[in-house]
Amino acid sequence: MRRSARSGQLTMEKPHRIRTSAAGAAPAAISAFGRMTVRLPQGSLELGPPRRRAVLALLLINAGKVVSTSSMIRSIWETGPPDHAVATLQSYVSRLRRLIAAQPLYGGAALRLEYRSPGYVLDAAPDHVDVMRFEQTVGRGLVAQRRGEPSETFALLSEALRLWAAPPFEDLAGYEFADQEAVRLDHLRLTAVETRAEAAFALGRSEEVLPELESEATRHPMRERLVSQLMRAQYRDGRQADALRQFEHTRQYLADELGADVGPELRRVHEEILRHDPSLASTSFHHASGSPFVTARPAPTEEPLAAAGPCGTPEQRAGGDSAAFAGRRSELRRLLAAVEAGHRGEGRTVLVAGEAGAGKTRLVQEFGRLCQEAGTDVVTVHCPPCDDMPPYWPWTQGLRRAAARRPDAVEALPESVRHVLASLVPELDRDRRAGDRPLPSGPGRFEFHDALSQALLGLSRRPLVLVLEDFQWADTASLSLLSFLTRQSAESRFLLVVTSRTFRIADDPGHRAARAAVLQSLNAEEIQLGALAPQHTGQIVTAARGHDVGPDLCAALHERSGGNPYFLLGLVEALPDGATAEDVRDLVPTVTQEVIIERLSGLPADILAVLNVCAVLGPDRVHGAVEDVGSGDWKSSDAARRAVRGGLLAVDESAPERIDFVHPLVRDVVRRELAPAELNRRTVCSFVADAMDLDRMREVTHGRAHHGSLRAVASP
Repeated sequence: MRRSARSGQLTMEKPHRIRTSAAGAAPAAISAFGRMTVRLPQGSLELGPPRRRAVLALLLINAGKVVSTSSMIRSIWETGPPDHAVATLQSYVSRLRRLIAAQPLYGGAALRLEYRSPGYVLDAAPDHVDVMRFEQTVGRGLVAQRRGEPSETFALLSEALRLWAAPPFEDLAGYEFADQEAVRLDHLRLTAVETRAEAAFALGRSEEVLPELESEATRHPMRERLVSQLMRAQYRDGRQADALRQFEHTRQYLADELGADVGPELRRVHEEILRHDPSLASTSFHHASGSPFVTARPAPTEEPLAAAGPCGTPEQRAGGDSAAFAGRRSELRRLLAAVEAGHRGEGRTVLVAGEAGAGKTRLVQEFGRLCQEAGTDVVTVHCPPCDDMPPYWPWTQGLRRAAARRPDAVEALPESVRHVLASLVPELDRDRRAGDRPLPSGPGRFEFHDALSQALLGLSRRPLVLVLEDFQWADTASLSLLSFLTRQSAESRFLLVVTSRTFRIADDPGHRAARAAVLQSLNAEEIQLGALAPQHTGQIVTAARGHDVGPDLCAALHERSGGNPYFLLGLVEALPDGATAEDVRDLVPTVTQEVIIERLSGLPADILAVLNVCAVLGPDRVHGAVEDVGSGDWKSSDAARRAVRGGLLAVDESAPERIDFVHPLVRDVVRRELAPAELNRRTVCSFVADAMDLDRMREVTHGRAHHGSLRAVASP
């Protein structure tokens, strides 16, 4: 588990395995397929927090080129740089430089990270970076194709495609530069698939590419060259009827989705199959150009949308790393069922709730990957934790990105809708300048809600998935629109997926009201990501360690992590070889501790006070200590109830006087941060009284320093 790109979201990462190509090539020192990894001879290097990883990724994408400091700041902090952004960037680069230079990387790779005015440059040989090796190998294959060497083309492109283990920069999804690079590389992959198929036809080896063509044509049903290659391969395999059915399916699909007919190349292949043209069975198949190969065309800017139910089951589509997704299969199936309902014109809103680290981002990333592979368009917006977020920011960002992909649908929107929205999304109304029409007053303004809903639903004439991540940071205006749009989308092809942290939606009145309003709609549902079951903990631990782990150690890890996937993987990474269950009892990984402190620092002061008391006194002494200072019954404390409702604390059902942390790790981090070395009974009572004094709490915490939010609360 790691905090994901942009706002520090938590994502469950796939455990990485060392991979080699069929030719026996050594694994790259830097892998960007899937989770970005830097390999040492003895294992993987810990790169640190998401933004530091994003800095390395940005330099890697521009390897050998100077990336200016200003450009890096814009790319890393897309929603606006913080104070002292230059100093923060310098610290990221300095730390990366020390990590890379501290010890030799896998295969003796030599990487240099240097400052060259006006920015930084990373020098890395293509052989040491898997995505660079992939791109270089595809390039060599295309050169062989232009030389008319089908055997060399087939071998090189097969080698390149074997390097593609997962979508690139998967752990940095949400950073625009990483998303653009991933799209570019995927277009290159499709070019390699098509060119390799042409080489296979020329070599008489069409049966070797038939399964791949079937899979890719299903994912990209409007990529006609793929479909024509599939039809040719099916015909050569003695499946003439399947080839003709494929043509009819594609023709009908294009008519339904675009109102268009198939292109001349696909129609020509269809006619050749009908008359059993000898060229279809010949190994010297020639395109109209006379060349035995067809130069790869650029991929379209917008991939097509699949028909209902294209994704299959998670087990069929999620690949070999099933253990990395243990415990979340049923939730993934519910999301896939929702998108299939959208394809049928039954719009859905799905709320995904869970504590920090429960795997919300990992779940929607896997869901998005399956949708995109099947051709369903997915737009993802990450809400940043900004107090000054403009009204409707998540919605306007989603609308802006969807509109950029579907300009034809924008033109079809009513003029009145485009005028209302032009103040926030000027590109919707090119005839008016931004600011010509003021933002409608009041976050509940019906006109604006209606216009934004009409725009999103108008862009969903073909199925569209909008994912709003970390909606706990959404502004009040955005909350008010959520239930309105849910009701309006019931008879559309629009799927809305919203992720939020449990505590926020349980504690904040605005979020609680919005959630209740949404769930009253028949086309809305909620997915709660709870703790992992013990058997799923075992699967993840075994996958992460690379070997079977004893039941005692698994049980200790499950208890220590509380079934939280992020905590679990942090513990596993920190365990030394030969660790026992006893080694887990008091283990607090440094990175995990920093993440917990950051999460807790954003809690309300009275909730922090409750956590501080529980951490200092323990579950058996809290009730009595509060009574001693005359604060009343602990169970009647509003802050305590909110902490329990938000999933931070739990009441022991068998002993109601016992109140303890849900996660032992959180308890120990709070205790380490705030507790003096010794607290006698009198000091404890004074501390409790002060802690429950909310006016003092707000005053004390107002000027806290580094990690001081917890330490200040403990001051007697």
